[in-house]
Amino acid sequence: VVGFDTDVNAPALAEFRHRRYLQEQRQTQQSSPDNNDKPLTSLSYITIGTGVGVGLVLNSQPIHGLLHPEGGHVAIRPLEGDTFAGYSWGTEKSPYGGVGTVEGVTSSVALTERLLQMEEEDGGDATTTTTDAQTREVLATLPDDHPVWNHASNAIANLCVSLLLLTSCQKIVLGGGIMKRGILYDMVRQRAWTLLNGYLDSVEELSSEEKLKDVIVEGSWEEVGSGLVGAFALALDAYESSNGDREEANGDDKEKEESIDIPAVRESSAKKCIEEEEENQQQSFTSGVLAGIGLSFGCALLSSLLGHGRPRR
Repeated sequence: VVGFDTDVNAPALAEFRHRRYLQEQRQTQQSSPDNNDKPLTSLSYITIGTGVGVGLVLNSQPIHGLLHPEGGHVAIRPLEGDTFAGYSWGTEKSPYGGVGTVEGVTSSVALTERLLQMEEEDGGDATTTTTDAQTREVLATLPDDHPVWNHASNAIANLCVSLLLLTSCQKIVLGGGIMKRGILYDMVRQRAWTLLNGYLDSVEELSSEEKLKDVIVEGSWEEVGSGLVGAFALALDAYESSNGDREEANGDDKEKEESIDIPAVRESSAKKCIEEEEENQQQSFTSGVLAGIGLSFGCALLSSLLGHGRPRR
């Protein structure tokens, strides 16, 4: 039994089910129900690494359509004065040519290439090389106050705002290698609050910047990897679906049995058994007679041959 989905829908599904389970457990332990604690039915999972991917669960189901969600390629509003020309991976077939998109700004490839451009613009000796831009390891050496993180958080915040406006999702989970830079979570929330510009203040969960901490959140298993847990979630779905198919098939067989005239079947079966038994007895008798004739003929032939082979006295 095998289950298939994208590498972002799988962790989105795992995060959704885990958080819904925690919500249900919390509600059962409360002495009085919290009417403001709406049942969780939607969640977005964003992974930011070499690229940017988005997994969506809406109405408690992963989203599939013409294609899996490609939220990493939506356009964003760059920071004022941004001169970055877009990442090199976007020159072929990427929407907008990879310029001014989430992935074109905040992926590890884009951030490293931006760093290279910034060093060249400063006129000094570039410490970041083209090789570094491919390995992206240089990002781990940058301080928290480096300007590239402002561009990264702005791009991620733009995506969060787009998801809130388009899907009204209740949770946005951020993961991936770039989000190991812990300062980005608060930076993303602050920028998202600014970009929303008070438009969704009427929604209780979005009525203040502080409350965004419960909407834009960290992944549950970043040390293990949400992708791995997502794979287990798909496997569990496939297993349960397979069991359900077997139970349905067994149910169909039972319905067929119930629709049959059992007494008539039993009478027919008994009659058939009697006929088969009489036939078997006849066959056994015939076989026994033939076996007896054959045995007698064989003994006579053997005796004759042995008798002819003895020396006469």
